[in-house]
Order: sequence, then structure tokens, then C-alpha cells
Amino acid sequence: MCLSQSALNVSKLHDDLLTLSPHVRPEKDLTRPTVVNVSFHLMSIVSLDIVGQKLVSNGWMGVTWQNDYLTWNPTDYGGVKSIIPPGDRLWRPQLTVENTVKECKPVGEEYVVMHVYNSGLVAWFPAERFETMCKVSVTFFPFDIQRCTWQLFVWGDNAETVVLQAVNRHIDLELYQENGEWNLIASNAWMERKGPDAFQFLYLTYEATLRRRPTLLFLTVLLPICTLSFVNVFVLTIPSESGERLAYAMTSFMSFGVNMSYMVDLIPFSPHTVSILAIILACQLIGSGLYVLLCILSLQLFHRDPHNHPIPPTLQTLTIGLELLLCLDPPPQPRHVVHTEVEEVSSDSPGDPQGTEVKGSRLQGLLTRCARKRKVRGEEYTQDMTWQRVSRSLDKLLFRFFFSVSLIAGLSFITVMACYYYGSRQVGRQRVRPASHVWSNSIKVPQG
Repeated sequence: MCLSQSALNVSKLHDDLLTLSPHVRPEKDLTRPTVVNVSFHLMSIVSLDIVGQKLVSNGWMGVTWQNDYLTWNPTDYGGVKSIIPPGDRLWRPQLTVENTVKECKPVGEEYVVMHVYNSGLVAWFPAERFETMCKVSVTFFPFDIQRCTWQLFVWGDNAETVVLQAVNRHIDLELYQENGEWNLIASNAWMERKGPDAFQFLYLTYEATLRRRPTLLFLTVLLPICTLSFVNVFVLTIPSESGERLAYAMTSFMSFGVNMSYMVDLIPFSPHTVSILAIILACQLIGSGLYVLLCILSLQLFHRDPHNHPIPPTLQTLTIGLELLLCLDPPPQPRHVVHTEVEEVSSDSPGDPQGTEVKGSRLQGLLTRCARKRKVRGEEYTQDMTWQRVSRSLDKLLFRFFFSVSLIAGLSFITVMACYYYGSRQVGRQRVRPASHVWSNSIKVPQG
């Protein structure tokens, strides 16, 4: 078979140049380190395993270095400016991913594509399916942000022989395909030295900042929790005489239990952190159980017989205080007056317009002054003191207290999540670098 002149020229190039052992560094002066330029091109994020702390991704690298032994004059070989030699005939850096969860071995061993240019520039493009360790924090789930890295080093060569150098301060995303669950908002790259002083390695670390897309989880997780939490508080407003109060409380408690069993499969588990949402769910379940106990207590007070269990004077005073504090009206139809141990004496104080004051406990005096400010007589609140009034005052106090606590807790949770979410967007904008930004004196691949 006859070969073309171009094929003969390429074959002659291979015979003339590919004579050096692939185990020898391509430096005529071996006291000088070999500079290896690396650019990382991410193609897709396959999955992020929260429990296993593992990121699965697809990508390839552009690796270039200078080979002093692979230079030629194109005119001597019919204008041939580049060749594609076999991968096992040339030296190449044993580039390895340190934080892999698979077998630790150099990348690009299965399929090697290398280009050699007449200037001595060698370009290598290894592609891999990376499975790397990623420390995950689920504190702010479903508004969590994860930072995952790919840590590269040259196996067997220290910083004195091979110098890793990043082409850009970011991951190249030109061929990146968007992930349905995670949004890549920023990337970064840096170099560092690791190891003992006598034998240090240069590490090149690429970092990707991933933010979860929270829309679906907000509709299926947060919205039901907020709705149940808001509705559950109103169990304290149902009248005790309706007979439906305890049934409503038990229904709400069971709804929280069913909802929590469903959330267990949705909220990711991390061995390092606990989700704020999981803590809130546990608090809501405990609160719902507390509402059931409070409803039982209130119903017991409401149906208590006053003849067998008279109301203690201290409890009467506290009930009147709650009615004044909560702005509750006195009983509309007084049937009898409950006499309390109150003694009226003349007052020597010139500032008292009534000339008398209620003498007894300080709390009773405070209640009298509050009644005057509301322009009602204090005696109206001491009439018709029943266990129903005690139960009503307790229900009003508990409703306002738990409603305030739920409202403050909900607003605080939303504020923290919003600050974390929108703050991360600003951080992401600051960390993103334009694709043309170069921060090292890298060797450029000739065009054309």
C-alpha cells in the first residue's frame, strides 16, 4: 500500500523524536522543575450523596507542559506542525485526585489523547468520571449550600521536580450541563503545599459552590409545616363547652406525627450537622403534644364542681389579674359576690383622690389601679367567680403566649434562611470569574 508524503513525514517524525524513555522528565536541565499547566473543565454534576458525603461528576482536564526534546522545524518534515503520538511513548505527569472515594490511581490511564507541537509544547486531555469526597452540611436545608473540591497532585513527584500551575482561577463551565437539584453558583482554584519539609507536594484544588434549588422542597416541606404550626395554635380558642376541643387537639397531634414520618425520608441525614428544619419539626411535635395536655387541664378546670372544690383566694386574685391584663370583660350577669379578705381603711396619703385604698397584697392593689384605668369598678371582677372563668383566662393567656412564640420563631427561621440564601447569592457573584481571566504565566496551545 502506498502512503502519502504527509504520512511518511509524520512517520519519520515519530522515528526521529520518540526515542527518549517515558520515565525521564522532559528537561535537558534536570535541576529545573517541569511546569505543568492545568485547566479543569466540568461537564456535569451527576449526584451529591448527602449520607455518603460523595460527589459524582464528569469532567476533563487540559494539561500542558514543555518538552525540550520534542522540537523540530516544520519545513524539514513537509510542514508538519503537530503529531499525535501513542500515550505510552511520552512522559506525562501522574496526575491524581487525592480526595477520591474510588481506587487511588492517576487519571486518564484508560484513554490517552496527546498532541505534540513543533515548539515542544505537549497537550494532554484526560477525561474521567470523578467520585470525590465532599463534606456536606445540612444545617440550612432546604436552602443549603455545599462546597465540594477536587484536589489534584502529581503522584511520585514533589514540588522540586514538578510544579502544578492553574491556568484560571475558576472551573471552566463552557460545556457544563445544569443539574436539576443543584445550581452551581461559583467556582474557585488555588495552590498549596502539603507534606513534610523534606518532601512537599504541590496541590491544585478546584472548588465548586453548589446551592440547592429549594422551590419544590418549599412547597412540599416548609409550607405544610408552617400551615400545621399556625393552625395548631388555634386549638386553644375552641370553646370548652363545644365538646370538640380535645378531638381537634388529637387530630393536630396525629397530623404532625404523620407529617414527621414523611419528612424523615426527605430531610437528608448528615453525620456532622443537624438540620434546623428537623429541630423545628421535633419542637412542633412536642408543642402539639403539649397542647393536648393543656386542653385536658383546661377541660378539667372547666367542668370542676365549685361546691366540692372551692376556688382558692390566691387563684381568684390571679384570675382577676389575667382578666385585667388580657382586657377581658367582667362577667355580664353577676349571681353572687365572692368575698375576699380585703380591708378598706382610710388613706393618709394626700395624693389619693378616693380617700381609701385596697389594703392587702401588692397584687390586689395593682389590680385595683388597673381596673380604675379601664374605668370600671374593681368589684365587678370579684363577682361570679367560677371555674369557667378560671379556664377561660388560662386559655386566653396560653393562646396569646404560644401564638407569639410561634410567630416569632417562624419569622426568625424565615429571616435566617433568607439572609443565608440571598447572602450566598452575593458571595457567589463575587467568587465567579470570567472565562477569559488568566492568573498564571501558562503555556498557550497554538491555534490552527
